[in-house]
Amino acid sequence: ENNPLRYMDYKSYGVCGPREGSVSWTLRGSSFRNRPQTYVCFRYFDGLSGALRASSSPLLVYTAARIVVDGIHCKQLPCKNSAVYAKIRCGTSCYRTPTSETASWSDLNFVFAIDRSRELQFSIKERCWSGDRMIGEANMPVADLVMQSNQEMAFVLRPANSSKQFNCHVILSVHVIPEQHDFVDTADHINIAGTAASSSHEESACLPHAAVGSSLTRSNGASTSSTTRERQLPEGWEARIDRYGRVFYMDHINKRTTWNAPELQQNNNYNEISKRYVCARRTVVGGPSCSSSSLISNTSEMASFPPIRFLQRHDFINLLHCNQEALQLYNGSPYLKHIIHRIRKDASKFERFKHNRELVEFLNLFADETQPLPNGWQINEKLDKQRLFVDHFGRQTTLIDPRLPMPIKRRTRSAPPIRHKHDFNGNNVLDIVHRTSELQALIEMRMPNIAPKLCRKLQIIRRQGQSALARFANDIDLITALSILETEVNDNQISFDDKLEHFYASLQSNGYAQGPNKIRFRLRRCHLLNDAYNQILAADPLLLRKARISVTFDEEDGLDYGGPSRELFFLLSRELFNPYYGLFEYSANDTYTVQISPMSVFVDNHLKWMQLCGRVLGLALVHRCLIDTFFTRAFYKLLLEVPFTISDLQSMDSQFHNSLLWIKENEISADMELTFSTTQDIGGEIIERELIPNGKSQMVTEENKDTFISLMVKWRIERGVEEQSRALLKGLHEVIEPEYLHVFDGDQLELILSGTVEIDIEDWRENTEYKGGYYAEHVCIEWFWNTVYEMSNADRLKLLQFVTGTSSIPYDGFRALRGSNGPKKFTIEKWGSEDSLPRAHTCFNRLDLPPYPTQQRLSAKLRIAINESVAYAIE
Repeated sequence: ENNPLRYMDYKSYGVCGPREGSVSWTLRGSSFRNRPQTYVCFRYFDGLSGALRASSSPLLVYTAARIVVDGIHCKQLPCKNSAVYAKIRCGTSCYRTPTSETASWSDLNFVFAIDRSRELQFSIKERCWSGDRMIGEANMPVADLVMQSNQEMAFVLRPANSSKQFNCHVILSVHVIPEQHDFVDTADHINIAGTAASSSHEESACLPHAAVGSSLTRSNGASTSSTTRERQLPEGWEARIDRYGRVFYMDHINKRTTWNAPELQQNNNYNEISKRYVCARRTVVGGPSCSSSSLISNTSEMASFPPIRFLQRHDFINLLHCNQEALQLYNGSPYLKHIIHRIRKDASKFERFKHNRELVEFLNLFADETQPLPNGWQINEKLDKQRLFVDHFGRQTTLIDPRLPMPIKRRTRSAPPIRHKHDFNGNNVLDIVHRTSELQALIEMRMPNIAPKLCRKLQIIRRQGQSALARFANDIDLITALSILETEVNDNQISFDDKLEHFYASLQSNGYAQGPNKIRFRLRRCHLLNDAYNQILAADPLLLRKARISVTFDEEDGLDYGGPSRELFFLLSRELFNPYYGLFEYSANDTYTVQISPMSVFVDNHLKWMQLCGRVLGLALVHRCLIDTFFTRAFYKLLLEVPFTISDLQSMDSQFHNSLLWIKENEISADMELTFSTTQDIGGEIIERELIPNGKSQMVTEENKDTFISLMVKWRIERGVEEQSRALLKGLHEVIEPEYLHVFDGDQLELILSGTVEIDIEDWRENTEYKGGYYAEHVCIEWFWNTVYEMSNADRLKLLQFVTGTSSIPYDGFRALRGSNGPKKFTIEKWGSEDSLPRAHTCFNRLDLPPYPTQQRLSAKLRIAINESVAYAIE
């Protein structure tokens, strides 16, 4: 044959005569590492003539594959009938299941890259009002899952709390799929060389093209085949295989070796090259053909290199302080500190310092020599007793021991507080069994958002007694509910400040808007809506949740430390929710609250626009930015997904509201002939709508009129906007999960989103700071506040928007204004000359006010600044 490297293995025995026999073959990964997929053909030759006697169809072998998790089922989970969800992480891939009360999920299609040295890190959590509670964890070796693919495997779930023991098993259903590539691999011809006399015969030719094509059709769907000829070796070259299955090339003329295949010169004689390999019995193993570049030649390989992964651990400093010998070396060498700092900042710097003696000695102090070497590594010891670590996969050697401690993500929750035997009133805690009704009433009043789940647990305690109470002893929700009985606070509502603090703490603990990535929006003020539509909808929802945002306006040089972001939501809300564009409408002629318009169906891509509205509202909540729009009370309840009430109709349709109120307050008689149906005018045609199946024949009575009223309220509020509402909620939930919002009611959500329009100048003045020589009694400051008192409310809002980026005021006043990294009060600083206009730093809520000689000049300059300034700039 023309190229011996096309043969991966060769066996010099078979059968003789008409007898039957078998030959076993072993395919190793080292033979396929140079290609993601390879066609393998098994052939049988005559031992004397070398003629082809039998040939198999091409067999497609994949070297890169992925493992797919199809289903998860947890048996004997301790928290039954509770909403739980599972997370699976492997490397950089992480998936999360929806919440479920049965702890069973199917049709998941969670795909992970196969790395036999890794483990699937499985954790299951319970959804709680006060924060998600870790139930247990399990580590699942990828190698075991690959070996047991296409069947279920069971793993033991470790309790997150060491003081709580249970026997729970996690059953995974997995299968393996090949890696998908963007190219279609081709099947090369395999040329069989015989004698010169038989080379023209058909049996010594390569596999027919039709056979290859049919095999490709069976193996790879609609793949097409093409034939390529393998590169030939020049005269004087020889290909050999080392003991690790790697192909290298020997130049006998120049007496040198190389990993790179040599180029064939034009004057080489093809027949002479072929004669050198005319041999029916040989053992040549094909292997990877790659260059001598090091393991960390690119960024992805660099991140997986053990020393770099160790140095870039988030808890590296803690590990350093636990190793006194390494800490002493670190503190005694300023140069070593500099090297480690550079590598932790930029992983590519490791290539420059990897041979440094101090760095090698420092890293080897952390190596665990009791552990086996990673897959593909070997230790070679030199004559001077120096150990050399060989990476056969990466084809490089290093003095650094790869057995460094790797980061393992383990999240546990601390044990719940110890319950006292008696409460503050001297009652035995076990008396709760007899006080479940009292506790249920208190929960429904004080904790309406988690009341259904808690009431189910209380019913179990009421039925089963002290055994059920002991089972729920460490339940966070129940502990929170029991604290109601141990306090003498008469306040019937959790304070809004506590809810808000819990809300933002929950978002922060779950990584919302924490980075480290940034999502950058560059927008044009004159095309703000279109740019926001294209960029915000095109962003990945997960990135919108986790990343911080940076806003830049086109042809402006502002840096976003909070100011441009606040202005974006201010400007975008003014246009996006403006009834002029048809997506929303005023709820009544005499009010300026808005609601979704039924006529929005005539707007192009109206569902996409509604999804954008939901994403904007979610981003405003996550990044603590206020919008310049106020919605109806029913709209806020729509966002919270809570039932509507009759009072929600008062601002929308007072006549309809009064009619339902009359039905509620008066007795229903059969003469009214009310049914569970209503009529709707669509394009001049009266259409009857049924509120429930077969509602036309279901009469409204005194017993079911409450159901009729609730259905009518829901129909009236959602009339013509059902699809728009679903699209808006979809966009909202892509940015923020709905569980975080359930802690609020409609009034509180309005304060968080829109703030308040009431401007208390005294509160504004009390929460203002002065810099650069200004103070509260300075004459220019007195003139400034006199000017503010003389302004109309519209001009005061313009001044606020000029300085802070938004005209909305937080619900708790000016003391809650936010800057670049937290609360930042309104600030006035002395700057410039009397000929200058005032300027603002919206990121820091700071107004640079020149020392004007008169109040009239200050007032005139200030009004020019707030009315004419429209762009950012950097000096």
